[in-house]
Amino acid sequence: MDLRSKLLCSNTFFYLFFSIFSNCNQANPINLDGSNSAAGVLLHIAIPDIIGSDTAIPEGLPELSTNTIYDAGDTFIDLNFSAQSSVDENFTMAIVNYTTVNHPHFIGYSNFTLPANTGTYSIGFALDADDDNCLDRSGDKFSFRVTKDSTGDSFVYNVNVKDGDYCVFQSASKSLAQLGGLDGMDNHCKNLAINKNLPRNPAHYKAMVGAISATRGDRDPGENLSSTSFFRNNKRYVRKQADGSWVKLFAIYGAWPPSSDFENPLIESGDYWTGMHSGWHRMDSNTCLGGSESWTETSGSVSANLGTSSVVSGDAAYKTLENCSSPLSLPFVCVYSPD
Repeated sequence: MDLRSKLLCSNTFFYLFFSIFSNCNQANPINLDGSNSAAGVLLHIAIPDIIGSDTAIPEGLPELSTNTIYDAGDTFIDLNFSAQSSVDENFTMAIVNYTTVNHPHFIGYSNFTLPANTGTYSIGFALDADDDNCLDRSGDKFSFRVTKDSTGDSFVYNVNVKDGDYCVFQSASKSLAQLGGLDGMDNHCKNLAINKNLPRNPAHYKAMVGAISATRGDRDPGENLSSTSFFRNNKRYVRKQADGSWVKLFAIYGAWPPSSDFENPLIESGDYWTGMHSGWHRMDSNTCLGGSESWTETSGSVSANLGTSSVVSGDAAYKTLENCSSPLSLPFVCVYSPD
């Protein structure tokens, strides 16, 4: 190529470059997101938000009740509208970009109708787990666009993604005389969670034992699933092994305890204190009950149930019985169970 041709190509390139970016000050904020371009889609790159997070949301579009969701399950977010319309309004949604391993999806449809005189609408996101640990991945997020069909106004919302798996680990081995009741066992779980640098509020790591407790409240790990039960529906439970690898223990989808075997045992080997029978419910007479507090009596008149490292769920809750005067030193299992 001769010098004249090279100059012509160079001038053409700079003309196109400045032609494209000379109109940036006229662009709608959402059009600055390049993830719908061929390059953005093929390279799976989240184009930086040039306008920034302080861009005002157009009138008639909602604010989010939270900008954080969790993977390994379903998360619902409320769309809060500052003004209510006297007529039904239709909205369309689309995932714009994501940095997560898996593609986030809307639960149900990607469009909805906001009934007249309504200020809140709930939408759901489904995002598969990206691994078998409970650790957050820095930078995991996605963006989605909401468009008001009647006006064409739209806005791109940024959502942070945290790991949704729940962690399980074993405590230090303790004799019955060292347990200190449910309060002492929960505090031990909390302190271990801090030392292990596990995510979430460390006070929500609790002892997986059946217990009667005037101090902490009664505990029954086999109770019906609910938003406050010890184990939770639509959650995966994971554990770190001695070699540093992580394994999935089980997932709960509508039924607890499960009728099938676990994928891996709750601890790698040995027995542990449970105070439960094989159906996972608290067995009051076998929780070393002293007065109004389980796990405090160390006389030979009461007993404690043990579980064992088995994938059989019944064995995991109850294997055998031990006298509360025993000097036997065993761990118990700590589980993330938020209030």
